[in-house]
Amino acid sequence: MAVVSPTPPCFRVDETLPEEIPEEAGWDSEGAWLLSLLDCSDMGTVFGEYFRPSQKTDVLLVGIEALTADDAHDRQMGGDIVDMAMTDPVSWLTDVPEILRHIHRNVEHIHTEPARRSLHSLLLLLTEWSPREVVRSLLGISPMSDRAAVAMWEVLVSVPWALRRVMSELLGVLQDWRLSRVFSSATEDACIYPLALLACANIDTEEFAALYKAQRYLRRPSPVFLSMVLTGLNTLSKTPEMARKLAVLLPDILETLTDANANVKTKALVLFISVMGHMEREEANLISLSLAEKLLPLFDDECSRVRELSIRLFQDMMKTVVGRNKKKMLKTVQSVLLPLLLHTNEEIESVAKASRDTLHASAKFLGLRRLSSVAKTGQTPLIGECLITHRRSRVEEYLLQSLPYLKDPQATVREEAVRFIGLAARRQSILSQERLWHICDALLPLGKDTEFSIRSLAAKTISVLTIEQSPTSRWSLRSLCCWL
Repeated sequence: MAVVSPTPPCFRVDETLPEEIPEEAGWDSEGAWLLSLLDCSDMGTVFGEYFRPSQKTDVLLVGIEALTADDAHDRQMGGDIVDMAMTDPVSWLTDVPEILRHIHRNVEHIHTEPARRSLHSLLLLLTEWSPREVVRSLLGISPMSDRAAVAMWEVLVSVPWALRRVMSELLGVLQDWRLSRVFSSATEDACIYPLALLACANIDTEEFAALYKAQRYLRRPSPVFLSMVLTGLNTLSKTPEMARKLAVLLPDILETLTDANANVKTKALVLFISVMGHMEREEANLISLSLAEKLLPLFDDECSRVRELSIRLFQDMMKTVVGRNKKKMLKTVQSVLLPLLLHTNEEIESVAKASRDTLHASAKFLGLRRLSSVAKTGQTPLIGECLITHRRSRVEEYLLQSLPYLKDPQATVREEAVRFIGLAARRQSILSQERLWHICDALLPLGKDTEFSIRSLAAKTISVLTIEQSPTSRWSLRSLCCWL
């Protein structure tokens, strides 16, 4: 039998225990005394023999709050209490609404991965233990727009079995016409309906498509709510049968890619990759052109994960294009060659690799064998040469495309942009005076770049443009003065 460690004068296990821990007890208040009484080896014995179920729930609340502590030992003790509570839910989880309120109060203040895992496991166990009480309590605790509530819902819809149970309860609530509103707006009620229907009802692909097309539930959801719905849809999309049902949602989800935040964009792109991977080629072909237009701006998104996913999805999309769409897609694919070349120089290897792979696939799509070959090796100088020699009529277009990348946050991308401009300028026999001024205006700020290699390369490039292209240009004296 475990030996109880010495206890402070304020508490002895043989004394009468308080009816409950005071409500005001918090991690930095009197409630923390429970954790100071015991070490891990004592908790099971003392709590099992001396604490009533209501008191165990109070201890659990303190344990949840301890997960937010700055001290690693305190967080570990909180995690041990949560883990112990989950081994005996009958006696520990006696007040589900109060436990959920405490999770909601603390979830945004838990920053370490082990602590988050403990809390997520507890939330899932509560759902398994009492799904109806969890759903109805969560609906009553906070509106869907609340970030803490969203964090809790996202945990529940990210696991297949929990998603089915939660959506089954929500479907019942949504179909109860006595309740005029479940979430914070009727739009959100409508938005959750297809997710609930897919997760719980035995509805075939054609029937669901007809129902969705009639209502278009996902046309204008709030970003917060859309994030949660996309998490659920991604959970469902893991199986081919369900992925094919989700195809009808893609046109409306596509519209969210323009103004959404990085979180929503990432989830939407993951969903597209999953669903289109299970669609028939002819079916995927129907959405390819409109998808390509939305993907191009995302290649330069400030979020590296969005850049990587959009570039990879573009590669997947090219495989689905057939018939007339293939001819229409040629111009779009041609326009991504230079951006992909520059992104192969990203400091983030996953984005650089996605760019190399997609550049190789794009060149293959266009029938550019040499470009396809050098793209596969990742030799950027040779890729630049291929782009220029393939179609000299496009060199000026490539020059203009490269200018925005002179302001890229990554030095490696800025440097490659300057290098390409220099290469293209040497190969372009004549640039118009207006075009020359425009390019030099973009290069001049790099005289103050933090990287010496970029400053030096930009100076040489300006020299090429002003001396070789237009020896009598007013830019010759201006650029010399700038660099001096």
